[in-house]
Amino acid sequence: MFNLTDEMKYRVDLDKLDDALSAATFLADKFIEMGRYIVDETWGPEGLLYLAESSYALFSAYEITKDEYYLNAVKSILNELRDIQKPSGGWALELGKHGDGVGFKITDEIRRITAEIEDLPPTVAMLKTISDYHKLSGDDSYLDMGKKAFSYLMKHWNDDYGSFLEKENNELMALRSNPRSYHLFSLIGVHAWQDHASEQIDDILPIILEFVKDTFESYDVETMPLVYGLHAAILMQHCTPEYTANVIKPRIDRDLVYNETFRIQSLQGAFGHRDGLRGIVTNEAHIRSAAGVAIAMKFYDLKTNTRTYRDTEIYQQISEWIQGMCGDGFYYEFELLDEHKKLGYGSPGQYLPIWWVLGRI
Repeated sequence: MFNLTDEMKYRVDLDKLDDALSAATFLADKFIEMGRYIVDETWGPEGLLYLAESSYALFSAYEITKDEYYLNAVKSILNELRDIQKPSGGWALELGKHGDGVGFKITDEIRRITAEIEDLPPTVAMLKTISDYHKLSGDDSYLDMGKKAFSYLMKHWNDDYGSFLEKENNELMALRSNPRSYHLFSLIGVHAWQDHASEQIDDILPIILEFVKDTFESYDVETMPLVYGLHAAILMQHCTPEYTANVIKPRIDRDLVYNETFRIQSLQGAFGHRDGLRGIVTNEAHIRSAAGVAIAMKFYDLKTNTRTYRDTEIYQQISEWIQGMCGDGFYYEFELLDEHKKLGYGSPGQYLPIWWVLGRI
């Protein structure tokens, strides 16, 4: 099939690989066509952050297949980013620029505000998109965008805060169930940009890591499973084995695996979610929550070279539910329980299971 390295065979779920690559192609088709992710049916209005997150999935698909189509899709994203980068070097979130969602809608005022004001998460997340594209393709024509974005970010660096200070935007902050959680992308993006600003990043990366660890350690049973699981997965790549064993694993157990707050009892392996406006929602089963829990469990196993979680009944139930959300070459994003209806070709419905199946963010 593909010439997989031993490392790939270790982290990739081969029985789900075809579904993950179909979803990656589904994403790539959209980006090749218009540089954005625009479909008729998403759970919520799509913002610019999804472009970065989708690009990470496309990179992993390229590493597995060596199919240039996935890199060309990222190139389309980068061309779109060049057109909309603010003079400051930052990018706005542009929430809902191309329409509302099925399950979550925003006001025209929020749409306007999030198009005008630079936003931290998409700006810093794009550093990984630009750097990884350069690394995989050898094309350096987008590095100037990253340098401009990094310069913008450094103007907002604050030692006392321990990360980049975001612009005041109360309407935008209200949409986030935990605004501090979005600094996970500061760790991801800055780490990926290390080759391009090594001195500055050597200074700030340990500080950002401590910020993200403090955020993770503040989480509890009511924290959105997606952000909790992604923090666990990313921190394991940066922290000591002792921190993984003594801090991360007990929290995976307590607040994700055995936490009933988000679990949907009537649907094995399914979880509800939390958003900034409605709070905890359990009448919708979301792939973002199930994938967040599954990613934390699988990435722990990969990091520790064990099958601590993957051989458990609960992991198998979550895995089966996620796979049950497969459509015709894509993943649905959420399921309305009362109506027994699967909806949404939303971005998380594609890139999250790709991250999970391919074992890489």
